[in-house]
Amino acid sequence: MTAIAKDQLKPYALGHLGLAGAFIRECGLIDKIDSLIPKESNNAGHFTHGQVVALMILNGLGYTTRPLYMSNTFFDAKDVEAMLEFEYRSSWFNDDVIGRTMDAMYRYGLTPLFSELALNIMNTLGCKVGSVNIDSTSFHYHGREQMYHEDNSKVDYDEPHKINVTYGYSRDAHPELVQVMEQMMVDNATGIPLYMEPESGNTNDTNAFGRMTKIFESFKKYTDDGYLYLCGDSALYSKKNVTHMSESGIKFVTRAADGNLNSVQKFIAEHRDDELEEIDDVNQGGIYEVEDCGIKQKWLLVHSDTAESRNVHSVESFAQKELLRLQKKIKEYGKSCFSCEPDAQKEIERFSKNFRYCKLVSSGIVKEEIPRRGRKPKAPVPEEEKQYRYKIELEIGINQEYCDMVRRNRSFFVVATNDVEREWKPAELLKQYKSQNRVERGFRFLKDPEFFADSIFVSKNEHIQALLMIMTLGLAVFSGLEWKLRNAMKESNVQLPNQTGKLTDKITMRYVFQIFSTVITIVLDNGERLFYHISEQANRILALLGDKYQKTYGS
Repeated sequence: MTAIAKDQLKPYALGHLGLAGAFIRECGLIDKIDSLIPKESNNAGHFTHGQVVALMILNGLGYTTRPLYMSNTFFDAKDVEAMLEFEYRSSWFNDDVIGRTMDAMYRYGLTPLFSELALNIMNTLGCKVGSVNIDSTSFHYHGREQMYHEDNSKVDYDEPHKINVTYGYSRDAHPELVQVMEQMMVDNATGIPLYMEPESGNTNDTNAFGRMTKIFESFKKYTDDGYLYLCGDSALYSKKNVTHMSESGIKFVTRAADGNLNSVQKFIAEHRDDELEEIDDVNQGGIYEVEDCGIKQKWLLVHSDTAESRNVHSVESFAQKELLRLQKKIKEYGKSCFSCEPDAQKEIERFSKNFRYCKLVSSGIVKEEIPRRGRKPKAPVPEEEKQYRYKIELEIGINQEYCDMVRRNRSFFVVATNDVEREWKPAELLKQYKSQNRVERGFRFLKDPEFFADSIFVSKNEHIQALLMIMTLGLAVFSGLEWKLRNAMKESNVQLPNQTGKLTDKITMRYVFQIFSTVITIVLDNGERLFYHISEQANRILALLGDKYQKTYGS
């Protein structure tokens, strides 16, 4: 064997990014982006917009806490040419190049561009849209937003597509930080996001979901039979949204908003536990035909043993906290006096309105004569000359009946659908609703600091939105690659060991990325590549994924 001089060797990291790069190439995302937003000039940089987006996706999937907006040093010592099959030099990839691509994406329209690319991924995988899950989340903003355009004109948030970086309800318990929101629709079967839209930080979910239901109708042509479900949490269930969806022919499966609608609370109170059938080890349920919001529906009443055991402690804790707070208030009353009995009675009535988990056991008004100053009079004081003050005496305790009712009601929830013609089984309808964790899992992925950051630092309004779109496109690549591998395992009847060594047919892409994380390449002067640290399990995965992936790793 001919010895190779050390200065002829160029080692590079390939790792798991070869998988992501091969998937991007397989789906033709670079060519698709370039066909939609071509470069305006040959002098605009060495990379096309599609290539810049692909590089940003790889950076986001790179197991690093580096911000996505980005550091060109991320690709130092990485074999980009093996990943994406185009020439790369770090000097070509800078903030100006990234900014121009973000501006071009924004001018085209981030939401339509994203949906075009997501549906392109679905078509490549041969997948049809089944049911779609809808949800939203918030992202912290730590930068200083650019308040003026380049021509010194102030940003107008009433302009089309502008979002307001502001305070709002934080999903991450950081109300002190300004934020932006993102609305997302995810395909239930694959976990691939089909639609995303950046929103202002104070956007109301119910109103935003109402707008998104109109977009949902466009997905019907991508189904096998033009028929699909829109699944969401309780923010989707409002009279306005329910009416619009039903009138538009949209079939929904969502949790009825028990906190906002008295009809749901009344429905739960009217039905007995023994009416329900076993769904699984911890849930019991029954389906009832109802009419709510003027629309005929089927409601699944679900009792959760897990929720009941959890609420035993939470309701008791709430009751004890309220009891301590009210007892402290009663002590303060012991030092207070009222000038007349009606005032004391009004205070008792006002005080009793503060009860939720407690009740008034007894109450009384004590009449006390106010001692006269000076010497004690020799003769009795006439009644009309006497002065009195009034004190209230209160005794409270925990309202066990109310606590039991709250505990029971919180152990139930209602899943609503307007598909009344279908013969639903409780387990079937509950499974359809629980597919909502698809979109929630996607948001957890976006916020995982090992993949993407849950905070945003870029300053330009257009770039803030473009960054959200790139992040969500990275999720589409990740989810599509995971579905492709799992589907290949299913078709080949193959199982692979997971992190604990147990065989599974639902291996996670996150673990697969760890399997490939140590792979390196050595590029010789003649352009030949040598591949190292590819394990036996990695080779099995490459065989399942196909020739393009095997070629990327030199197989």
